Amino acid sequence: MNIKITSLGLAGLLLATACSNDETQLIECGNEISFNTHVSRATETTTANLKNFKVWANATGFSSQRFIDGLIASKPEGKNYFTFENAVFWPQDVATLDVFAVSPASLTASVNANGPTISNFTPATAAKDQADLVVAYSQAKRADGTNISLKFNHALSQIEVNATGGVNRVSETKHVWIKGAWLMNVCSSGTLAFDKDKATENYMNWSVGSAKTKYGIEFTSVQALDHTNTPLLASRFESSNMLLVPQQLATWNLNDEADKTDNASKGAYILVLCRVEATHPGTEHPGADGSVIVDGDNHVHQLFPYTGTFDKGQYGYSCVPINTKWEPGKKYVYNLSFCGATSGAGVYPPTSDLAGLPDGGGKYIKVIPEDKEVGDPVLDNPITFTVDVATWEGDENANVVEDNKNMN
Repeated sequence: MNIKITSLGLAGLLLATACSNDETQLIECGNEISFNTHVSRATETTTANLKNFKVWANATGFSSQRFIDGLIASKPEGKNYFTFENAVFWPQDVATLDVFAVSPASLTASVNANGPTISNFTPATAAKDQADLVVAYSQAKRADGTNISLKFNHALSQIEVNATGGVNRVSETKHVWIKGAWLMNVCSSGTLAFDKDKATENYMNWSVGSAKTKYGIEFTSVQALDHTNTPLLASRFESSNMLLVPQQLATWNLNDEADKTDNASKGAYILVLCRVEATHPGTEHPGADGSVIVDGDNHVHQLFPYTGTFDKGQYGYSCVPINTKWEPGKKYVYNLSFCGATSGAGVYPPTSDLAGLPDGGGKYIKVIPEDKEVGDPVLDNPITFTVDVATWEGDENANVVEDNKNMN
């Protein structure tokens, strides 16, 4: 869905010497250029909060001459249009202009005949500090008028993680609590270059760097899972949806015994800081150790993390590998299912990745039990998950299920 902002009159400098006797002035000044802009709908950059953008324009066939060279168009307070500081005119002898625009306008870019290139774009580590990135390209013809239509497209991928959990049976009730969630081993930066030949990809060409990082948060309040989707990394919770560099996530192959314990390519996964308990009828359990307590007419097992001692303050790190291809302008919603009829609570993550993550004053268990190894399920089964992929424009009919499987 595209939402029209308004017809935007831009006043600015097209070429500093456009009507002087300088040798670059071979074109007579024409009518003032204005812009009609659209922004794909989303919760980040919208028609309402788009404040400014940076513009470049080349005359087609004159790639070395930029008639607009990184000028910023800003929206005056209380107005519905954008202006440059000085007027910008369409030269009369130019039939076609290649026009490029980027927001936020604070970004720097190198420019060639194909348009601007934004190098090493790196989203902020905290989701609340991440900024949306929107870009636009139009090959405008003077014959169509000097009001240029610019459609801004979202250049990043939006990521959300939700979870459901627990299963109730006559003989057992499982309870799952989540204290934090992270996306692990994600490429932290990328270079975005305009590509006029990629019309079907909104003229974007992304390449990512080799450095990887994590994005996530320890929650200030514990989230108790139930049979409805509970947001973990989502705009409805303490952190907003992640706005990250589009990329093909590297695979952590748990079916390959060597890669299972080594994760040589630093494959991506969703990491959760969680606690799992099981409640059974009756006050006695034969062979019970310190991980079982009596609660009224029931007894309760601390299933994960298992330390031999029941401690409500203890949580453990568990994970589920993912290898999705994130594309620009799309939203990916990961729906994790904990301790369902056919799902468990994930697998043990590489312990080396846990350095620097919260330890809860020693209550967050990072050690793998002696009879387990990296990649083994923390309970009987791994987590089941689905991935919903939606276009960022908010088309309610665009959601499709990409995957639904047990990770092992």
